[in-house]
Amino acid sequence: MPGAATVAAGSNVGAALRWHVEHDPASAAEMTRIDPDTLTLRFRLGGGRATNQFSALVGAIGGGLTAYAGVAFSGRADHPMRVAVQLRPGGGNNPPRWQRSVYLDESPRTMTVAFADLQPVPRTTAVPMPLGSIDALMFVVDTNNTAPGTTGVVTIGRVVWTTLH
Repeated sequence: MPGAATVAAGSNVGAALRWHVEHDPASAAEMTRIDPDTLTLRFRLGGGRATNQFSALVGAIGGGLTAYAGVAFSGRADHPMRVAVQLRPGGGNNPPRWQRSVYLDESPRTMTVAFADLQPVPRTTAVPMPLGSIDALMFVVDTNNTAPGTTGVVTIGRVVWTTLH
């Protein structure tokens, strides 16, 4: 991709991401590295009624994203589903995030998500996305798009920050 800086899982190119998982107390998440550029998120959302259950693959970012316009990546899932691609600024107490969902299924696909297409969460957030203080790229399975009690595997690879041409 011309004008893009690669930020592959496990790489120190550009603003390299340090990957980990996050989940609510009722859910589970496990990360596995398939190769230097590919990770899987094995998840189980907590059962019962929907109470904000989530499992997430989280890439910690160093230095913000002001030089970039979007993120491209390859993805697939073990069954048809929607996954939220989120950017989260630093700070405690669950700061607002910006997100867009993408469709994944058993067929690997490459997709690009422009930062301008992300919507604030919660929707009442009126401040613009603070690209300079974004500290996490997240791939989130939650009850907005997935039923409680669902299990599955999401595979993400070749994460690339994109720039305006």
